[in-house]
Amino acid sequence: MSTQRPHIDEILTAFLSAQLKNKTGLRRRRIVTAEVQLRRCMETDGHRILTDGDRSVLELEQEISPESAFARTMFADDLLFALGIYVSEPWLLPDRIDRDVQLRFAEALSAQLISWRLIDQWDLSCAILEVRGSIRRAKLEQRARTRTPR
Repeated sequence: MSTQRPHIDEILTAFLSAQLKNKTGLRRRRIVTAEVQLRRCMETDGHRILTDGDRSVLELEQEISPESAFARTMFADDLLFALGIYVSEPWLLPDRIDRDVQLRFAEALSAQLISWRLIDQWDLSCAILEVRGSIRRAKLEQRARTRTPR
C-alpha cells in the first residue's frame, strides 16, 4: 500500500488555514502577505534547489500551466529547501514587522513539516539546520538594524 505525498500547494493551504485560525485584521493580513511572498519566491527561484529530473518536470508543467507550477508539482522536501531562499535577500519583506512575521511563518512551517511527518528529519537534518540557521541570521540582522541609529 502506498501513501500519496501531498504537493506544496496542499501543504501550504492546510498550514495557512491553521495559522489564520482566530486571526483578524492586520495580524491576519501580515500572515497572508508572508504566505504570498513564499509562493512568489518558490515560483521565481524554486528551480534553483531542484534536481535535474524535478526541474524537467517543473518545466513541462510550466509549459502547460505556468501559474503556481512549482507549488502544484513539488513536495515537502522541496518546500524545506525553498525556505532557505525565502528567508534571505531579496525575498525578505521590507517592512520590519512584516519581516518578523515572515521569519516566524518560515520557522513554524519548517517545524510543521517535521510534525506532520512530511519530511524525514534525519535524512534532511542538514537542510533543516541550514534553514534554522538562515532564519536565526535574518533575525539577528533585523535586531541589529533596529538598534542602529539612523
